Amino acid sequence: MEWTRDTFNQIPAKEKVRLTFEEGQEIMARIYLYYTIKLFQLGPLFVEVWYRPHHNRIDKVEAVVLEEVIHLYEKEIDISDIFGS
Repeated sequence: MEWTRDTFNQIPAKEKVRLTFEEGQEIMARIYLYYTIKLFQLGPLFVEVWYRPHHNRIDKVEAVVLEEVIHLYEKEIDISDIFGS
């Protein structure tokens, strides 16, 4: 099934986790406060998984608009090899 952001965000949390981990591909990760937030690509969707390592718990799984969150991952993007550095 081809998901839209709205339909994905309406399914139960356990199903979102299962779909994301089984069918998605991890792209990047970032740290925010006490969360490790991983960005996945799931078909045409981009999904953030908010994980609290200290509690070993996922608090949120949400399809996001890439253009709205990509700036949050800028520190993780390394393009130095493009310039031969």
